[in-house]
Amino acid sequence: MNIYISNMQKTEIWYKAQGRCKSEEYEIVSYLLFEAGVLTLEELECENPELTEFRFYTGDKEERDSIVEKFPEYFFEISEEPAKDWDKWWRDRAEPVAVSPHLWVRPPWVEFTPDDENAIVLELEAKTAFGTGEHETTSSTAALMEGIDFTNKTVLDIGTGTGILAMFARRKNAALAVGTEIDPQALPCIAENFERNGFKDSCAVLGFLDAFADNVKFDVIVCNMIRSELWPLRDDIENLLASGGYFVVSGQLEEEKQYVLDWFSECGFQVEEEIVRGEWWSARARAL
Repeated sequence: MNIYISNMQKTEIWYKAQGRCKSEEYEIVSYLLFEAGVLTLEELECENPELTEFRFYTGDKEERDSIVEKFPEYFFEISEEPAKDWDKWWRDRAEPVAVSPHLWVRPPWVEFTPDDENAIVLELEAKTAFGTGEHETTSSTAALMEGIDFTNKTVLDIGTGTGILAMFARRKNAALAVGTEIDPQALPCIAENFERNGFKDSCAVLGFLDAFADNVKFDVIVCNMIRSELWPLRDDIENLLASGGYFVVSGQLEEEKQYVLDWFSECGFQVEEEIVRGEWWSARARAL
């Protein structure tokens, strides 16, 4: 889809062709169309379950007509329409996101004041669901963080992404919120987001958890990662979490939560609250 949008921005007209085939043939039909030069193929809803309707777009009329001519068996109907400014279209429809009961994220160009005067509003440009709070794992993490008094606490956000959860902790009066990332290209984005929201320093760390000295402890550790990424970090998390500290874990499939619960039982983490949204399980635990 990204290729399609890129090409469409270079033209003032979209040249479209809509066709149909037997449903069981659609996979091979799509392959043949891509081989013929189609960059984007949109599968459409069809009232007849035995048929699949589809549409492709191009900015070149001759290209569209040439592809249509090659496949008369798909009964293509051609049309055209003015090209859409996708960037403006997307920006016009961007809205603030309610991440948790007291956390909102708004795009930089959208003015927004929540009804709740105690709500926290962060300004982030929507680039990914994981980064803006719309994803179920991020919203669950933020909801579980609501149950923690962050005043004067130190926080570690493992795999901080855009820094949304670390900034949330800072806005909730954490003394320090450190985020880790293994992608060096993420650090400038994180720094930009913190600056945009009034923080002088993101405190982001490039590297793994062994970057911290042995005597470093955090009052709260947040980790929104799938289990295959979380699992090698268990010993480091246990060592970095202060006695009585909170561990908020998300990004776990509900069907796999027992692995995490067994680990908590072994290391002495007591679950205080669990959230299930969609297929994802999240929990807030405390080190005994």
